[in-house]
Amino acid sequence: MNHNILVAGGTGRTGQLIVAKLIQRGLIPRILSRDPKPAQKRFGAYIACQKGDVRKFETLVPALKDIITIISAVGTRAPVGKNCPWRVDYEGVANLVYAAKLQGVQRFILISSIAVTHLSHPMNHFGRVLEWKSKGEETLRGSGLTYTIVRPGGLMDTPEKRNRIQFFQGDRVLGMISRADLAETCVQALQYAEEMNVTFEVIEIKHETPSHWSDLFSSLSPD
Repeated sequence: MNHNILVAGGTGRTGQLIVAKLIQRGLIPRILSRDPKPAQKRFGAYIACQKGDVRKFETLVPALKDIITIISAVGTRAPVGKNCPWRVDYEGVANLVYAAKLQGVQRFILISSIAVTHLSHPMNHFGRVLEWKSKGEETLRGSGLTYTIVRPGGLMDTPEKRNRIQFFQGDRVLGMISRADLAETCVQALQYAEEMNVTFEVIEIKHETPSHWSDLFSSLSPD
């Protein structure tokens, strides 16, 4: 049983898809959750649950023991309050990063968002969510950890369309992507994160020919 991959936010809509894809590949991840019961109910013996809260650093260090790779799918929809973007998308990510360094984690895959560098974007009207996601990215980039930062377009609950996936860099595009394709992108990044410190946007576009994951990742320039 392999529990050395931890999915933070593994009970969320995207996180659950990531966990399912890992299980399909014979990988048994550990889920970090404030309430492990929903994850245990959904995945049963296929996962290991660890109670922890990204807003509380002291709960994270023991949760990351023996972890090699973190995939962070944490995020919030609350503009204010105890689950506001500052506490989750920035402070929560920073807590995960610092705990990962203490526990010797080797790779960190972070789901951020497209347009995080666009401070005038309408999403920043909701608790400055993009601004805090950007600061979470900066914390990871400056940590010394090997990382992959994935900036998805607007998320859709639609079937996968892998032949329409495209990567970009520079935060100059807008678009949409299914949660399933985002989850697949993160799982595919496991093969490449060890060698690359990269930040990229991922959206769906119409292709004349299918995209190949190896071509997509090899096209990226390190930060």
